[in-house]
Amino acid sequence: MNTKAGKTPCMLLALGALASCATTPPHPAPLDTVRAKFDAVNRHDLRAVVESYAPQARLMASDFCAPRIGRSEVERTYTALFSVNDLSVRLDHVLADGNHVAVRFRVLGSIGGQRFEVPIADFFEVRDGLIVYDLGVFDNAGRPCRP
Repeated sequence: MNTKAGKTPCMLLALGALASCATTPPHPAPLDTVRAKFDAVNRHDLRAVVESYAPQARLMASDFCAPRIGRSEVERTYTALFSVNDLSVRLDHVLADGNHVAVRFRVLGSIGGQRFEVPIADFFEVRDGLIVYDLGVFDNAGRPCRP
């Protein structure tokens, strides 16, 4: 049976399926999302870092007094980090299991001419190609937390 447009219902269904596939690109794998975020950190690309997180992402770290929620908090966090001279990250170990990614890495840089290196373990959850949860654990050397 033909429709008014002269196409069979099966052909229309197939064309519709192709159109929806063409407009909805697949999300990157969680591991690729996390690696892209670290690459953006090394480029000091604040916009790319912020956009790697979901709008309501939850960030926690050993030096935070409370969780930081949302992209504006991601921006605030990385703006402060990027103020450090020659800040970079070096990944040591990466494990991925479904939507969860664990990374052991080192943050390198210098403050006031003094070089530093901080080992960190970070645990991510990624949904639909965006980081929704980020917990960074490191030795805070007893310093008070930062709001």
